[in-house]
Amino acid sequence: MPVIIKIKNKTNWILTIILGIGLLVLSCLILVIIPVVSIRAEGFFFILNYISFATPFAAFFIVFLYIWLWNTFGKTILTIDPEKITVQYKNKLFTKQKTYLKEEIDRVQVKDFQVDKYKFGVRYHISLSGSTYSVVLIQKGVETRIVDWITEAKACEIADEIKIRIK
Repeated sequence: MPVIIKIKNKTNWILTIILGIGLLVLSCLILVIIPVVSIRAEGFFFILNYISFATPFAAFFIVFLYIWLWNTFGKTILTIDPEKITVQYKNKLFTKQKTYLKEEIDRVQVKDFQVDKYKFGVRYHISLSGSTYSVVLIQKGVETRIVDWITEAKACEIADEIKIRIK
C-alpha cells in the first residue's frame, strides 16, 4: 500500500500580492489597452499589430503566473511505493511527475542549503524560520532534490519515512 506525503509550500505573501497586482495589470494591458491602441489598423493588420504588441506582455504574464501559482498554491506530493517514489508538483506549470526506482536510489539525505555552492560561486539563503533544508536522493553519485525549502524537522521526518519504506 503506497504512502502519500503532502508538503505545502510556505507562501511568501509579499510575492503573492505583488505578482497578483502584476497579473491584473498585464491582463488589463493584453485585453483592454493593446486592442484599443491596435484598433487604428484595419483588417489583417489589426491582428498582426495586436499580436506583435501583446506577445511580450503575454510572455511576462505566463512567467508571473508560473511563479504566483507555485508560491501561493504549490504543493509537493510524494507517493512512496515499495519499489518506487513518485514526486508530483501540484499547481506548478510545465512540470510532470518524476519517478525514482528503489533499486536506483543509493541514499536519502537531508541537506542544509543555507550556503548553496554551485559552479559559479556561492549563494546565501537567509530564512528566519529555518526553511533551508532539502530532502535529497543520491543516485549513482548524482544528487536530486525532491523536496526543497522546508525546516530541518520536516526534512528529517520525510527522509526517515522514505528510508523506512524503500528498504
